[in-house]
Amino acid sequence: MSVICENTPELSFPELPELGMEEDFGLKGSPVPPTPSPWGARFSMWSPLKRIPSTPSPTYAESRYPVFAPSWQPMQPMMPMMAPQQIPFPCWPPAPVEPTPELVIAALMAEAEALASIAAELTAQQTAARQSVDLMQVALQQASQPGSGRWVQHAVARGGAEESEALASIAAALTGSWPTDAGKQAVDRAGPVLEQATQHGSGRWVQRAVAAGDAGVLDVVLREAPQLARHRHGKDALIAVLERASKDHQRALVDVLRGEWLELATDVHACRMVQRLMEICDDEIRLPVVVELQGHLEDLLDHKYGNHVAHRVSEHCGPSVLALLLPEAAMTAADLARHPYGCRVLQHLIERCPASLTADLIATILEDQPALACHPFGNYVVQCVLKQGSVEHRWGVARAVCEHLEEYCDNKFASNVVEAVVRWCPEAADLVIDAAMRSSTSLVGLSSLRYGNFVVQRLLEVRGKHRTDLVEALVSGPRLQGFGKHVQAALNKMTSK
Repeated sequence: MSVICENTPELSFPELPELGMEEDFGLKGSPVPPTPSPWGARFSMWSPLKRIPSTPSPTYAESRYPVFAPSWQPMQPMMPMMAPQQIPFPCWPPAPVEPTPELVIAALMAEAEALASIAAELTAQQTAARQSVDLMQVALQQASQPGSGRWVQHAVARGGAEESEALASIAAALTGSWPTDAGKQAVDRAGPVLEQATQHGSGRWVQRAVAAGDAGVLDVVLREAPQLARHRHGKDALIAVLERASKDHQRALVDVLRGEWLELATDVHACRMVQRLMEICDDEIRLPVVVELQGHLEDLLDHKYGNHVAHRVSEHCGPSVLALLLPEAAMTAADLARHPYGCRVLQHLIERCPASLTADLIATILEDQPALACHPFGNYVVQCVLKQGSVEHRWGVARAVCEHLEEYCDNKFASNVVEAVVRWCPEAADLVIDAAMRSSTSLVGLSSLRYGNFVVQRLLEVRGKHRTDLVEALVSGPRLQGFGKHVQAALNKMTSK
């Protein structure tokens, strides 16, 4: 039910006083009367005015009497004009609703959800844009590299429609004929294989292709082997052929590099490939390489990188291959035994070859045995003869030791040879004990030497009648002093049992 306000009084508006300032402020014309209010004189209101944005700030007159301002335009009234019979009751606007905590919380939560959805949408857009930019940058950078450009090709082949289109355009601009089948084969199998094999990162792709038995890659690697062998990273592709390819490919690699193995053995990068060949291949593959190294053993041992190859040859090759090096080693055994690297090669030759093949080599060593026993490197070769040589060779070393016992016991390196005689030739230990007891320095004098006391301690470990005579001679003699205190401690330990 609605009540209509009737008999609304007619409103009359007095004329505004003349201010006398129209000329000063540029205000001319009759004033605009106010819009009658449908609620009566008490609630009469001026129509809202809207300032034109482009006009300057109002003057004093404009701000006090805005109705006179020519730069102001009247807007539509806030409520449409209605006849008095159409005005509903009550005429007062509704009272505002008092906010409660529940309403405030609900409003805040709704606003928070709206802000969160907006933030999530913006983050997703930002992430997608950043990924797109990163993808394009990486694609451009990788596609311009000779090795990693293949990653772009794979990405185009596996990616979605948008990614494929973007990357394909980059790859097509940089690699030309790719991604067609013919272009892909040209990129993967021709020159880029050589370029990728010489790159630090993409060279691993070539190694994996070799391990997988990729015929195209293997053909390129074998064809370019002379160049790859001397490259810092290219040699790894050849090592992959030796480690993972078939024996036929290993044989093909040896044939391709035929005539260059001596030069490769002294190259800073290729020498590692030659060493790996000696470590993992069989004698059939090693033989052609060692044939080219034959006659250059001393040159290899004197070389900064070649000595590693000579060491691998003597350490891993079989007797049939090492037999090629024995004649040269026998001719220069005295010099090789004194060489810091050659002494190791001689030891390997004596250990790995049968006695029938090393007879000349050992004979040459025994001729110079007195001097070699006192040498920092030669003494190890003499000890190897005692360990691996025949009984005749051991007795030959033992007789030389007895002749120079006093000299050997006073030498740091030769004393090790005397101990080796007692250890590896027990049948000659009694001969050494007799020589010690008949020594002009006397047994007590040998025990007091810096290195001789170790020889006497080793003689005390020998079992037999001669050891009893040695113990009695030491016990009945004067008390040992200086380095002899170690021998005295060993005697006290033996007598306390």
